[in-house]
Amino acid sequence: MKAVVSSAGNTIDAPVSPVFGRCAYFVFVDTDTMEATAQPNVASGAPGGAGIQAAQIVVRGGAEVVLSSNLGPNAMQVLASAGIPVYPVQGGTVREAVEAFKSGRLSSAGGPTVDTNYGRGGGGSFSGGGMGRGMGRGMGRGRGG
Repeated sequence: MKAVVSSAGNTIDAPVSPVFGRCAYFVFVDTDTMEATAQPNVASGAPGGAGIQAAQIVVRGGAEVVLSSNLGPNAMQVLASAGIPVYPVQGGTVREAVEAFKSGRLSSAGGPTVDTNYGRGGGGSFSGGGMGRGMGRGMGRGRGG
């Protein structure tokens, strides 16, 4: 089986990238032989749509399974449309991710693992740090009926 792992480096012993669409490399691994080849992720510098472009690279590369951290809804939709399952991986090396997959220690993702703009540095959080003190200046006294 041909697995692809989003990676920070171009070898099987490189760390798994914490992001999919903007990872540095995709490492394609034959799960039977553990033979690996790396491909730079040309979508990593895209101003927008990096997840979609990255997923298309993976599909064109012939991946049968994706092992990766933090995939957004757009990348997941492309992969799901191609029938490629995704198994979330947190930390470790490419080799360790493939070994965990082969041994059945990973569970398939049921959907995106982060919000749409996660890889842009927003962290996927929608809560602000404003303490709720906008135009009302926090002056309400909670006396509603």
